[in-house]
Amino acid sequence: MKLTANHLTILRIVLLPVPFFLIYGDQWSRVLAIAAYTVLGFTDYLDGLLARKHGPTRLGAMLDPIADKIFVVVTYVPLVDLGVVPLWVACAMFFREYLVTELRYFMSQSQKELKVTEIAKIKTTIQMIGAGVLLLTDTFPDKWVTGAGMAGALIATVFAGIGIYWKEGRIPDRLKTATGFLCLGLGVLAAFEIKQVHFLYSLIILAITYISARQYLMVGLHLCIKKGLAASVKLFMTLALPITALILMPFTVNRFLGVVVVIAIMSMEFVSQAIDMVVIKEGGKNISWVKNFVIFPCMVLAMLGFFAMFEEKEAAKLFLITFASFSICYAVTDMWMNRGILR
Repeated sequence: MKLTANHLTILRIVLLPVPFFLIYGDQWSRVLAIAAYTVLGFTDYLDGLLARKHGPTRLGAMLDPIADKIFVVVTYVPLVDLGVVPLWVACAMFFREYLVTELRYFMSQSQKELKVTEIAKIKTTIQMIGAGVLLLTDTFPDKWVTGAGMAGALIATVFAGIGIYWKEGRIPDRLKTATGFLCLGLGVLAAFEIKQVHFLYSLIILAITYISARQYLMVGLHLCIKKGLAASVKLFMTLALPITALILMPFTVNRFLGVVVVIAIMSMEFVSQAIDMVVIKEGGKNISWVKNFVIFPCMVLAMLGFFAMFEEKEAAKLFLITFASFSICYAVTDMWMNRGILR
């Protein structure tokens, strides 16, 4: 059987639980987690090469961004739980991801496509590498391991730039960008204490995340507002529930269970957003109204009821489990009803 880009993308999604569980082990278990994340992140580059070699597919165009977003969820949610990334930074980051995906939904309805910018192309790479660096600095807080790794990467990047310039007479923009970020990372690492390093690295990643969204925010928000109040309400409902789930994660009775359930919720929300996007483009069965008129009201009532009847931690747990059940059922139903076009 020929190895395709879709095989690698599916493999990346299936294997993501492995490094996730390793994160919660001892120091060397974390090292294995970082190595596993690195290998899985590298498959993102490989499946891009295979897609260009064999040609893109409709399924691949949907799966690749889903895999990237699930990768980010599975890395950053545990980092929030471990106290490495501030909760508000993660909320802002995922708010941007859900917002841009939903704005692309509006743009697809208006047949408005935007050219992908260079910073948008490298945004996910920065998020992936940033998560690895954050976990590495938390695993080895003396900073020497992280510093040595970043210095080695900087030297390799500089020599690669020299070699390409010698051969082609120019230095690729991505190498210049990589050099700049490595220098910035080393400077922050050398100048600040480890907690401050975590905070500043998180802010840098968040800043790049939002800078990459600039054109989507400018065009997509305008289209959303033009569609009227109903579109704005739909946008709010799509964003509110998964971010609420992330905010409630620290308040659950069982911390680890809360992390697992929130990862499931956020991942399924990304899956359903991606399917709805394909459905709009290909004319499939659009069931997104179920989210707006069934799931959202039910979850609001459930949250109010749980917090009225139970203690805070128990109520948060029940809300997250209920929401995860709704999210999984919706995503599975959406996939089944549109299985024809998803093939």
